Amino acid sequence: MKHNILSKTLLMAASALLAFSACSPEDFEGVSEAGLPLAENAKVTTSVDDETNTVTFHMEGDGIYPMWYVPVDGKEVTKNPIYSTTNPLQKIWVNAGDYKVYYRVGNHNGMSQGMGETTFHITNTLVDFSEIVGKLSAKEWRIAASEPAHMGCGPSGTDGTEWWKAGANEKADFGVYDDRLTFGSDYSYTYDPGAGGTVYVNNGCTIFPDYHQSEDFMAPVEKQKTSYQLSAEGDDLYLIMPAHTLFPYIPADDAYNSELKLRIESLVGSTMVLVWDNGNIAWHYILTCADEGFQGFNSNSDCNMWKNCQFTNEFYYAPGWSQIADPVVTEKNGAYTVELPSATSDQWQAQVKFLTDMTTNSVTNYDFSCKLTSNTDHPGVTVKLVKTGDDGVFYFAEKVDLKANQETLFYRSDMAGIDMDNVTLVLDFGGNAADTKVTVSNIDLQEHKCDGIEAPAEDEDKTVYNYNSDNNLWKKLVDDKGDAGITAKSFYYNPDPNWGNVIDTDFGFTGDKGHYTLEFPNACYAQWQAQVLLTTAIPGEADTPYDFSCKFVAKKDIKGVTVKLTDANSDDNFFFANQYDLTAGEEYQVKIPATKLKVGAADALKLVFDFGGTPDDEKIEIYDIVVQKTAL
Repeated sequence: MKHNILSKTLLMAASALLAFSACSPEDFEGVSEAGLPLAENAKVTTSVDDETNTVTFHMEGDGIYPMWYVPVDGKEVTKNPIYSTTNPLQKIWVNAGDYKVYYRVGNHNGMSQGMGETTFHITNTLVDFSEIVGKLSAKEWRIAASEPAHMGCGPSGTDGTEWWKAGANEKADFGVYDDRLTFGSDYSYTYDPGAGGTVYVNNGCTIFPDYHQSEDFMAPVEKQKTSYQLSAEGDDLYLIMPAHTLFPYIPADDAYNSELKLRIESLVGSTMVLVWDNGNIAWHYILTCADEGFQGFNSNSDCNMWKNCQFTNEFYYAPGWSQIADPVVTEKNGAYTVELPSATSDQWQAQVKFLTDMTTNSVTNYDFSCKLTSNTDHPGVTVKLVKTGDDGVFYFAEKVDLKANQETLFYRSDMAGIDMDNVTLVLDFGGNAADTKVTVSNIDLQEHKCDGIEAPAEDEDKTVYNYNSDNNLWKKLVDDKGDAGITAKSFYYNPDPNWGNVIDTDFGFTGDKGHYTLEFPNACYAQWQAQVLLTTAIPGEADTPYDFSCKFVAKKDIKGVTVKLTDANSDDNFFFANQYDLTAGEEYQVKIPATKLKVGAADALKLVFDFGGTPDDEKIEIYDIVVQKTAL
């Protein structure tokens, strides 16, 4: 695969122009000129950070996007190139004064013909760079690998994102993400090539001839210490370093052979955006100094079984339990993007399965990690690693909450091995909003510590779960009220792999002084085939953390017991929905500290148990249930 960014992106730009000129409106169903957006209707907000003179522009609204135009050198704004399509856009102005930025608005029908404008005021001229130096020298910097457009390019005079933008971790194979940059308060600059000991170089460069290739390449370099300076030129602020200064990506010879002059687009919190512009092309970089923390296991390691596995996909996409066309799954550099055009309401309504040829065994322990990024909020993506053909045999089946455009790491370490001839990764996006796209990247399944990375120990839960506490709402409002404490009970029992045998039973449910007993005569085969639903008079407050605990003892081993605490009137408004494995005769305590309702307040809470993986002749005891507000 070729990785020449410059040639590839120029070709992409040319192809895009041909596409627009060759296609008529009839080629795009649903496109209407009458549906063009109006710039005057767009809601644009502008805010100024007086410390660094960084201005933030944000266009609000679903299904629209901006084209920002920044007046340059007194030219008519309409004759300037599109400065950026980033939303929000952040840019530094050096000089005090009143300014305007113009914009057009786009949607799927096209671009607004008219332009809007937003005005703002810069109070202080940046003369003293001490605030900038203080932010630069605070921590070690690196390429923000998980951020969209952490590298990019575009026309000269723009922010360098129009032609190409790197996706999350797109350049992981080029040793660019382990480079570290340090800016000293004494104006020193240190470049560390990281564990790989290389710098990433565009194939159009003639530097490092001994390592030049027909595609972008890596060249071995040593740690380097030099200097930097800050310079205000017109309304722009520049970070300048001497010739032969190393930087994580060298896009052209003159970015190395001449002084390295980087325009500081923005410096907000732990993020800095830089642009190198040689008058022909602009290159875009996003740096971060945020704490890295644990980033998962090394998916590029040869230890990763997923790296070389073969798989096929299976799908179940059924909004309202009525199946529709399969979601589209695309792969790029080991990242899989799932497109879900229609909303779903319930777990398991949007399943994507990867049926692999990976195998595991019971004498080996394993590590797993992956990263998930959604373009919408998603309260509860299910991640399940299971034996192919047997949903009741799995390593984990857990829900992960995703915030829009925020990368979330999921991992499990040192898992006891299970004999699996083939392993299936199940991802369920049930409950997704319309037009959701979720990217799953850096998938790694390996023998424990094979790559030398050890996951951090889980934080010890110091929450006190005391059943007899006056704070225990379950004891006070349920158990102490006897039969009146549970306002409604319901049961669902379907011991049939094909879901065709619903049995009317209450599982011999008994409850005595907070000790509940259930009996399951016949085996079940899937989650939700053996449900117990207990509605209470306990209210749930909005934006308030609660703790939950309960204890189980099972007569026989059972995998995947589901525990869900939810709004009695809305299954989508829940605190948690987790699964647990029980070992015969051993007490197991569930502990869930400081969780909040997903949507808002609940008049009454419902506790749901599901024993869908029960064997024949199973008996379950549940006791010491605790529901309490978290002590602050």
